[in-house]
Amino acid sequence: MSVLSRRRWIAVAPALLLAALPFASSSQAQETKPKPIRVLLLTGFDVRSHPWKQTSPLVREILEKDGLCQVFICEDLGILESSSLAKYDVIVLNYGFWKEPEPSEKAKRALLEFVKNGKGLVALHFACSAFQDWPEYQQLLGRVWKKGIGGHGPMSNFEVKIADPEHPIAKGVSNFRITDELYARLSGDAPIHVIAEAYSDWSQATEPLVFSHQYGKGRVVQNVLGHTLEARRNPAYQKLLVQSVQWVARR
Repeated sequence: MSVLSRRRWIAVAPALLLAALPFASSSQAQETKPKPIRVLLLTGFDVRSHPWKQTSPLVREILEKDGLCQVFICEDLGILESSSLAKYDVIVLNYGFWKEPEPSEKAKRALLEFVKNGKGLVALHFACSAFQDWPEYQQLLGRVWKKGIGGHGPMSNFEVKIADPEHPIAKGVSNFRITDELYARLSGDAPIHVIAEAYSDWSQATEPLVFSHQYGKGRVVQNVLGHTLEARRNPAYQKLLVQSVQWVARR
């Protein structure tokens, strides 16, 4: 190569390198983009006043909004017995009421092992009332609604206070108002970490509304808000929901 050619190459090479950088950065960004959190949303049974056929699609819409999650809605608890359970990172329970059929013993074991082995569980609203004859469910959730003990006053507009603003689930969420049911007197003695709470006129006490709990190696979050579609459309509720799923999935 002549001296002139070398000089031309030296002059052009930096420009070629700079031109290639955007493509390299774009390619690298695509390679490092995290995979969506795979969520199994279990639903299909609840009291008449809980419109699960509408709230479940709304939960999916909230979680899939920014490509964060890929949500599969299932109305059959039998999926817990399936080998396909292993492909999910998080189970969301939008399922409740004590009159529902009990899952099989195999399904119960599978749900417990799913969380014990390090995967995540998020229980919504009346999921705290499910499976009343299954003692280990109380240990799994940390707090449950027991017939004759748990309750709430009339639907009302109340302030939800963020008890731990430093927790990742509460990031960017300030105290907020919501028109909803305020669940009270949930039962259980397992240690829980309260993230959001509100004072109940019905129980005359401050009640945990969003809280986390460790079960084996897995993380569990309960959010007992969300009686209506309107309540679940509350921006603060949605942010808490999304960040709960992220947190239990360790993202």
